[in-house]
Amino acid sequence: MTHSLVLEVPENIYRPLVEEAEAKGRKVEEIALERLAKEEVPGDEDFERLADELADFFEKNLPPDAKPLSDYAMSREGIYEDHP
Repeated sequence: MTHSLVLEVPENIYRPLVEEAEAKGRKVEEIALERLAKEEVPGDEDFERLADELADFFEKNLPPDAKPLSDYAMSREGIYEDHP
């Protein structure tokens, strides 16, 4: 059985897939499915790089007047204060 799936892929992800597919004379979908099927778990270095990129992205996109949450707001008591 096969299924049909429509995805919206950001350009920065799609472009390398197209380039690899063209270089190998294959379809973009085949390359994407191969990558998904590998189920590779990122290593520590990849994870650290991705975490740094994510932190940088959020830092750049925070409003100028954004303030960090208080220690209480991040505590168990603060999170669950409205729940018995």
